[in-house]
Amino acid sequence: MSVLLNILPNVYWIYKNPSSTMPENNYKIELLKVKEYYGIKNIIELDTILKEFYKKSNAFINEIKQEMEKNEFSKLLSLYKKLLDVIKKAYLGNAPLLISTYSNEFLDVGLGVWIYFFHINASMSFDSVIKLLELKVLGVLGLSDYIKKFFALLNINN
Repeated sequence: MSVLLNILPNVYWIYKNPSSTMPENNYKIELLKVKEYYGIKNIIELDTILKEFYKKSNAFINEIKQEMEKNEFSKLLSLYKKLLDVIKKAYLGNAPLLISTYSNEFLDVGLGVWIYFFHINASMSFDSVIKLLELKVLGVLGLSDYIKKFFALLNINN
């Protein structure tokens, strides 16, 4: 089963509930139905983007892993900044946008999009945003230690 959340007017996040089994083909069909129903022209599929770099460092020894993690975190921050702009344009321009996360491996990154968005745009603390999202999110979505480390480093740098 997939979950569709209307985070902002005309800005939606769809993800596969991690507690259910749903073949990717069925998810894609639901994605197309949502796209058609809401007249959405812009879809960002996080899985496709994240497969390129996310958590690739886990396969290496500590010295290499730390350097690769820095690079991955830099790319993730860049992705979040780009998504922030896309979300703002969709919201302000009244152009429906759908952000999709199918893989359980990337659900915390999808959740992180909204944590980052509300932290930057509403100056909300990370904890406050997480509490707010817990009210909307269906299914058990947690933040991995990896994404927690990313936000901790981001918080320290700010």
